[in-house]
Amino acid sequence: MEIQRTSRGIQAIEVGSQLLMALVQSRKPMSLSKLAREANMTPSKAHPYLASFGAVGLTVQDPVSGNYGLGPFAFQIGLVCLLQQNPIKLATPLAEELAARIEQTVAITVWGTHGPTVVYIAESSRPVHVNMRPGTVMSMLGTATGQIFSAYLPPKLVEHAIARELQDSAVLAQATAQDAFQKHEGLLADVRRRGLARVEGNPIPGVNAFSAPVFDDRQALALAITVIGSTGTFPPEWDGPVARELKNCTASVSYHLGYAGG
Repeated sequence: MEIQRTSRGIQAIEVGSQLLMALVQSRKPMSLSKLAREANMTPSKAHPYLASFGAVGLTVQDPVSGNYGLGPFAFQIGLVCLLQQNPIKLATPLAEELAARIEQTVAITVWGTHGPTVVYIAESSRPVHVNMRPGTVMSMLGTATGQIFSAYLPPKLVEHAIARELQDSAVLAQATAQDAFQKHEGLLADVRRRGLARVEGNPIPGVNAFSAPVFDDRQALALAITVIGSTGTFPPEWDGPVARELKNCTASVSYHLGYAGG
């Protein structure tokens, strides 16, 4: 990962941190030669940094294999960092930036008592007329947001939420319980494969949406970020600009929450 300079700093620290970043990205101990190669330096240059990191507990060297890994102090830093992170607080400014960049409405949704619950909405310069505000509970069956929670939450929790939703006469008017479950199950494998859910003109005619998951350090779903817009100005392609920007946004939030997945 490239280091971004925002002010004058100490170059030696920036250079040495490439070794720590290589260990984080590898997620397993490495030999001196491999670690140095991943950090774009020679073993002779890397060794003094590793010796200093080892002295303060940032790295450890296995006495048998000689491989280097992250040390106990690095673990403590990670724990404290995670305790300081708030998923909604992290996601909010990125959602604002995303809304401004793609000129679409962006919503942050978390799992609440009654299902996927909107906690924040970033309006864009192209307002979309939908009945959604903080506190709105999104449909598990009829929305892109609901598809994300259905795909990544524990199955028993999802089944309970869908069964409760199916008690709504408006939903039952569209499909039997069995039909709804079967149709929904068929969508989820595709959602997981793409890491993205989409609806076009449904449940609200003239409105499209993409939704994507944000994961935390436990590899669990922390929240969903959903982009909503009018069909005339909303590119619905899976590889289109809205989809790409949304996935980049959720990947950034996941990274800052400690997610180490792909």
